[in-house]
Amino acid sequence: MSNLLPSASALDSGRILRDVLGPMVAQGAILRRPRIGTLAERLNVDDRALRRVRRLRARYGDGPVLLRVAGRTIGLVLAPEDVRRLLAETPEPFAAAAGDKVGALTHFQPHAVLVTNSPLRAGRRELNEQALDSHRPVHRHGHRFVEVVGEELDALHATVGWDEFRAIWSRVVRRIVLGDTAGDDLEITAQLDRLRADANWAQFGPDHEVLRSRFLTNIAQYVEKAEPGSLVASLDRGQEVLDPAGQVPHWLFAFDAAGIALWRLFAVIGSRPELLEPIVAEARHPETSPLLAQAGAAVQESLRLWPTTLVVLRQAGEPTVWRDRVAPAGTEFAIVSSVFHRDDEALAFANDFEPAVWLDGRTDGAWPIIPFSEGPAGCPGRNVVLLTASAAVDHVAARYQLDVDPHTRRRLAGAMPGTFNHADIRIGFWRNNRMN
Repeated sequence: MSNLLPSASALDSGRILRDVLGPMVAQGAILRRPRIGTLAERLNVDDRALRRVRRLRARYGDGPVLLRVAGRTIGLVLAPEDVRRLLAETPEPFAAAAGDKVGALTHFQPHAVLVTNSPLRAGRRELNEQALDSHRPVHRHGHRFVEVVGEELDALHATVGWDEFRAIWSRVVRRIVLGDTAGDDLEITAQLDRLRADANWAQFGPDHEVLRSRFLTNIAQYVEKAEPGSLVASLDRGQEVLDPAGQVPHWLFAFDAAGIALWRLFAVIGSRPELLEPIVAEARHPETSPLLAQAGAAVQESLRLWPTTLVVLRQAGEPTVWRDRVAPAGTEFAIVSSVFHRDDEALAFANDFEPAVWLDGRTDGAWPIIPFSEGPAGCPGRNVVLLTASAAVDHVAARYQLDVDPHTRRRLAGAMPGTFNHADIRIGFWRNNRMN
């Protein structure tokens, strides 16, 4: 068909795979591979992706530009207005349950809303929104979540790396999501990690059916127990056809990404003490800052600079029209988050750590900055993640002196690096007297 969207040449298709899509797959879209992350940082893969997309815009126009990968048609999104359209027009005609996403997430959450199409999708989305209090600024159990954060982060001491911090953060997550009795349940986190590692390979990964069944059974037991003050206690368990317990694995998965954002943020504020001043002031007088605004802005800025969702996928089940050109039915559209978050031709603050942009409206314009996605499939737990992560930032900023390892300090001395591997960061946590 002559009116199809432009297709990348064979040479450009190879370059897209090398510079844009390949590095994301290699790093692990579902569970990060630390050693590959180190290599990705050395190669500055996010900067390479941005340069490649700019060249594609110059050659093919606003796109999307099509390429064939393993028998599927991928539409790489190049224009900001197309990002907005795809997110706003979800789930029809652009399904969030895109092929690669379904192939990956079904390894550990086969009935989650993100891999569900009609007729169950609307019901599962509503079930999530009700349990997560998506339309309220603070979850009904928010005070308990903040208590848990403080109790667990008080275990920080001496110099720790990502693995040690993640162990503490995972206790926070288990207690908030599943209840206090899950705090010591290391097995359920290990099960999820194994299944997420399989999910990195999407439909090509091994299918550990027995392990998945055991993991989901363990989740269901916590849901049945419904410990007061936990997220699972908020689930409507009467909606059996929607599989309420089947929504919980994604909550655990998403909270892990919040831990990555926090760890990077601690490195930034530890390397630049001047950034601590508004956060510490807020911690001393939280009543003056609704919903811990300064800390929340810093968390979102970490997510803008280094998105934990590397690519946002949508799939069209029917032909769709783009500037009088057509994308064929079945096209999987890929939005590479960092390409838009770090475009210094569009954003004056692209490579700066500038939390104020989340408070003064600069992130509300037409240019897509989407740390929690947007539209009908936007993250329903945004309020819960921001509350808990902000509480963590305030707690650490007010109680600890942060001693960041020299390599990381050098990386953060100037413009923020395009690629920043969280697994290589080491931070010393030393008690101080700021709250006295």
